[in-house]
Amino acid sequence: MHTEINITFNDLSEISEDDDVIPDVPDLYRGLKWTNFNYINESYAAKNSSKSGYETVFQPGCSTNIVFSGKQASIGTSRFNETFTLISLHVCAAWNDGLKLTITGHRNSERIQTHTSILLFGKPQPIVLNWKNIDKIIFKSFGGTLHQRAPRPALGADNHFILTQLTLERAN
Repeated sequence: MHTEINITFNDLSEISEDDDVIPDVPDLYRGLKWTNFNYINESYAAKNSSKSGYETVFQPGCSTNIVFSGKQASIGTSRFNETFTLISLHVCAAWNDGLKLTITGHRNSERIQTHTSILLFGKPQPIVLNWKNIDKIIFKSFGGTLHQRAPRPALGADNHFILTQLTLERAN
């Protein structure tokens, strides 16, 4: 039997808008191994990243937390021989228009799927993949140009992509 899991990040710990350190997504969040992902909430984004995609990504009635990365990041299984189906994700760019995001699906360290999307600034778009029997997803973002209303980000932050939702299917 398989269970569909919709991850919206609402259950991540709250952070204060005055925190100096942006927290990492816990290593084994929702039974998966998360590498090079951070998270913030709506109030933190409003105070510390105005006019960026971080501020504009939040929609009424949706999650109050988002995860993001600007490095090569990954989500994988935590147990040997465990796999999942990557059904879909909702993702956008934090700073750049036309940011490219390459997503690769792996099984036993071998790449078996690849998809590249051009992301919108601050407006999550659904990407439906339905990749079955994978044990790791790797994300790599690159390119694009600074959005006209966005302030200049910190060095290296221009490649940041935002993940607002992830839907998986796992075996019970």
